[in-house]
Parts: sequence; C-alpha cells; structure tokens
Amino acid sequence: MSRQDVSSRQQTFSLWQQTSLITSTLIGVGILTLPRSTSAILYEAGWMSPVFGSVIAFVSVWMIAKLSQRFPGMTFVEYSTIVWGAKKNSRLGKWLSFPWILAYLGFMYLATGLVSRIFGEVVVTSVLLDTPLEVIIITMFALAFILTLHDLDVVARINELLLPLVLLPVLFIALASFQKAEWNNLLPLFRATGPSLLKGAYEAVYSFSGYEIMLIFFAYAHENKSKVKAGFYGIAITLVVYTLIVVAGIVVFGYEELQRVAWPTLELVKTTQVPGLILERLESAFLAVWVTAVFTTVANAYYAFIYGLRQLFNRGMGFQRILSAVMFIPLYFIALWPQNIVELFWISSYLGVYSLILNLGIPILYLTMLFIRDLGRKQKERNADG
Repeated sequence: MSRQDVSSRQQTFSLWQQTSLITSTLIGVGILTLPRSTSAILYEAGWMSPVFGSVIAFVSVWMIAKLSQRFPGMTFVEYSTIVWGAKKNSRLGKWLSFPWILAYLGFMYLATGLVSRIFGEVVVTSVLLDTPLEVIIITMFALAFILTLHDLDVVARINELLLPLVLLPVLFIALASFQKAEWNNLLPLFRATGPSLLKGAYEAVYSFSGYEIMLIFFAYAHENKSKVKAGFYGIAITLVVYTLIVVAGIVVFGYEELQRVAWPTLELVKTTQVPGLILERLESAFLAVWVTAVFTTVANAYYAFIYGLRQLFNRGMGFQRILSAVMFIPLYFIALWPQNIVELFWISSYLGVYSLILNLGIPILYLTMLFIRDLGRKQKERNADG
C-alpha cells in the first residue's frame, strides 16, 4: 500500500461531513426540472412524488450504510472482493466482483457527464447566451479536476463549507415564492391513483440519486454507527428542499403551466420578489447558488469514480491525479453526445432506471450474499461442535 493510502486511512469524516456529502450531491440539476416532471404525472399532487421517492432512497442508503458497517474502514471496491471471494482463492473474488464494481464506476462516470451537460444547457440558454456550450462544460470539468488533486479531507471540508451557502438561499427562495401562491392549485388533494404515485416516485428517483457516492466515502466515517444517521439526515434535508420547491411551483403556476417551461424552478425565481426590493433580479443570485450546488454534485461523483479506480488498481495519489486528467477527455465527448435537450432528457430518464437498479440491486445482492455466507459458517460451526 502506498504512503498516500496509509495517510488517507487516518482521515475521518464527522456526522455533519457525511451528511454534507450526501445532501450536496443530491441537490443539483434535478431541482430545476422536478416541479415539471412530477406534476406531469401527478398533476396538482406532484408534491407527493419526492415524498414517495425518498422512501426508496431511505431504504437504499440504509442498506449501503449497513454494508459499510460490516466492513469498517473499507470502500465498496475493497470489500467487494471479500463478499465474492473465498479464503483459499482470493483471485476468484476479484473476478466475480469486477462486473459490479464496473457497473458502479460506470454509472458515476456517466452521471458526471450528463449532469455537466444539463448544467451547460441551463447556463447557455438562461445567462450566458453567447458563450459556447463546450466552454461551460470544460469550466465545470476544470473545477472538478482541481478537487481530485487533493485528498479526501479536502472533499469533506469543501462540502461542509458549501452546503449552508446552497441550502439557506434555496429554502429562502422557496418560502419567498409563496407570496404569489394560489393554494387552490393544490386541490383536489387525493386525485392521484396508486399506479400514478409509483410513476411519480420513479420520476423523483433520479433527483435523489447521488448518495451512492457513500459506497466509497462511508469507509472514512469517524464512527461506524453514524453512517445510518448521516444517510437519513441527508435524504431528509433533500426531501424538505424538493418538496418545498415542487409545492411552490404548483401553487404559483399550476400544473398545466409547469408543462410549458423547460426550467420551471428558474421561472419561479424570476417571479419571486424579495421584500423591500433588496435584490431586484433574484435569478442572478439563485444561479450563483445553483452553480455551487451543481459543482458539488459533479465533483463528488467524479471524485468517487476516480478514487474507486485508484483503489481498483491499488495505486497512490500520483496515479489519481494523472488518471483524473486523462479520463476527462472521453467524458467531454460523452457530455456532448446528446444532440439536443430532448435527447438529453431521454437519456437522463434511462440513467434514472440505471440508478434505481444500481442503488437497490447492489446492496440487496451483497447483503444476501453475506447472509448466505453467515448461514454457511454457522452450519459448519454446528457440525464441528457435533
């Protein structure tokens, strides 16, 4: 093991830092489209979508935390070989775990590219109209690259610092928008059917994806028992933010009007006025905050991907820095692959299916394997005792 690896083992994340990592990753580009996508299925009951979607996220992050508690100090890449391997044949564990590690790292890589592309589309259509899309994407990549040059403690501290700067303004904007609320737009309350609730929950799943980075970062928790709490706190904070944003969009515009705008949350900000006219153009302040939110989403996902590859090849920090620069080249073309915004949303919907399968499938599969192996070990102990 390299010297960098030994030092990184000594770094520990507090409960607040773990919560910040989860919340900062979850709150990103999804906040701009969530009111439209949820109300398209559930109509005036679109606010139920993040509520039901968070249940899936709660279950998944609980299983991820339980997995990490079984292997304290080890990341998903490291304990995968133990789950799938045998004492007499460790190489078997490496081969059997490789497809699951590859699926996880592949998702983190694709998510980084598509989130960066959505970020670029918003910026060039709303703020920097004459700036090429490629420049915006490269700028975001450069910021993420700078973060990968540092060790894990820097990642935790940046998320810890930026979360209040993102969370408080977003909550303020959501609450301030209720000045123009038409609460009748939420009626009737219970028109949604069971199947539509499931579809609405699925729409929110992609917005809640991102906590899977903790398959890597949970290894550096200060306390083993704090992992479940951090997962619940992170999902709960995100749930409050998403629910407020969706409710605000529905009561201000109505679900019919939300279907006519590409970025409903941005339009919501434009119609919101701060008491006393302290800020005349609130959308400028919101976009500054939103850029920070997207940066933490992109940078955390990319760092988890690069760090996972570093552990897969059992290398040090120098390898991580070189690999980070190299892997941005194909990622740039992945980000530009969708030809237009319609194709971008279409690909993102399939990535949402991928994230749902990944976030539920991997923890269930791994916990099942551990349960079967525990049963086998107990049976051998009984046989040995006669």
